[in-house]
Amino acid sequence: MDFTNLPKDKLKELLKDLNLYNNLTKKLWNRWKRLFNKIKNDKSYFLVEYYPYSNMDYVETKSMEVYSKFFSCSPNKNEIVFVPKKSVLWWMKVFMDDNVVDLSFEKVEKNLKK
Repeated sequence: MDFTNLPKDKLKELLKDLNLYNNLTKKLWNRWKRLFNKIKNDKSYFLVEYYPYSNMDYVETKSMEVYSKFFSCSPNKNEIVFVPKKSVLWWMKVFMDDNVVDLSFEKVEKNLKK
């Protein structure tokens, strides 16, 4: 890319993006990609962590219900990242950006230990 022919306002915008990129990578490690995409493209990040032995169709339908009920949005199934995790203990956690709905027994277990 040839920077010499760019106008001053484009150079300022590019510098602003590079500074944002630099700050996010230093402070947030792996989360920087999601936040950079959110800031630049205004696209949310959807993640569902589920117990690996759960029925996948059930997990997909319930996660869509959670997104519509708690986050007031309806993402496509191909926009959602599904990650199996044994630590979730029998159900799932539904994330949208930095917000989470914890539907696992892990949460109940922690509350009972208090």
